[in-house]
Amino acid sequence: MDDISKLYAVIMAGGRGERFWPASRYSRPKQLLPLLSERSMIEETVQRLFPLIAPERLLVVTNREFVTKIRELLPIPAENVIGEPVGRDTAPCVALAAALVKRRDPEATMVLLPADHVIHPARLFQETLCAAAEQAQAGALVTLGVAPGYAATGYGYIHIGDMVAPGFYKVLEFREKPDAVTAEQFVRDGSYKWNSGIFVWRVDAICRAFQVHQPELAEKIERWAGTGDFESDFAACSRISIDYAIMEKAENVLVGSAPFDWNDIGSWSALRSLLPADEYGNTIRGRIAALDAEGCVLLGDDGMQIGVIGVRNLAVVQSGNGILVCPLSEEQRIKELIRQIKEESYR
Repeated sequence: MDDISKLYAVIMAGGRGERFWPASRYSRPKQLLPLLSERSMIEETVQRLFPLIAPERLLVVTNREFVTKIRELLPIPAENVIGEPVGRDTAPCVALAAALVKRRDPEATMVLLPADHVIHPARLFQETLCAAAEQAQAGALVTLGVAPGYAATGYGYIHIGDMVAPGFYKVLEFREKPDAVTAEQFVRDGSYKWNSGIFVWRVDAICRAFQVHQPELAEKIERWAGTGDFESDFAACSRISIDYAIMEKAENVLVGSAPFDWNDIGSWSALRSLLPADEYGNTIRGRIAALDAEGCVLLGDDGMQIGVIGVRNLAVVQSGNGILVCPLSEEQRIKELIRQIKEESYR
C-alpha cells in the first residue's frame, strides 16, 4: 500500500466473553483480562498494530459500558473509543465502523479485527495486513484465513479456490462450525482455512457491498457518516453477522493465507497451548496443589488455595466469588451454565 496514512484499524471489543467465566464477567469481559501477560488482551492487540497504524487512525468499537475502562487502558485518543448503545452482532458493528472511518477519510482502507486474539509474531502480522491492503486497493473484500492445526469444531472454515496472487485465493464457500467428522474431512482436504474474523477492505468497497446486500444498513452508514449521530437508530439494526450479511453473498471476496501463529482463545483449554505446563500437562496459575492430576487447567486468583486429587482433563478455575469445575470436553456448555446463574452472581 503506497500511502500508509490511508490505513485505519477498527478493533471490535463489544463481546462479553462468557466462555471465560468466572474470570470474565459482564463488568470485566475477556478483552479486558490479562490472560497471558500483565497487559489485557485489547492492550496486546493495540500494541500489535503499532507502528503500522498510528494512534489517531486506530478506533475501538465496544459496548457502551466498557468505554471508560478502555479509554483508560489504551494510548489512543479518547474520542476513538466508541460505545455501541446496544449489541447487534458484527454486521451493524462493521457498518458503524465503516461510517466512522468514512467520516474521517472516504478514501481510507480499513482493517477490522477482534480485540481478544493471540497473534505472533507481530512483524508477520503487519506484513500480512499490508499485503491484504494491496489486494483491497483493487476493490476486493479480504478476509484472513489460518491453516488449520487440528480438526477444530469451534471455528468456522473457509473453502478456498484458485490463487489470484501470492498468498491470496478466491473464496468458494464459508462453512459454519462443523461437527468432528466434518472438521476431520476439512483438514484432510487441505483446501480449507480457519476463519480468523480479520478483514481488510477499502471503505468505499464495503459501503458498496452493504448497498447491494444490506440496503437498510447502507442507508444508516451514509447517515452516520454524514452526521456522526448513530445513537438514535443503532438499536433498530437487526442482529446479523458480517459473514451472513456480506461475506457469503459478495462476489469480490478473497482470503489471504495467514502465515502467523493465531489463536482466538475461545475456551479455557486453549490456554494449554499458550501457557507453560508441568510435567503432567497441567496448566497451573495461582496457589494450586495438584496430586495425581493430568492434562488439567488449574487457575486461581485472590491468593485462594486450591487443591485437586486424582483428576484428568478437568478445568478448575477460581476468580473472585466464582468457581468453575468441568471436564474440558464440556467447556462449550459454559454459556448454558451461565444462563442458570443469577445475573447478580455473574456480574
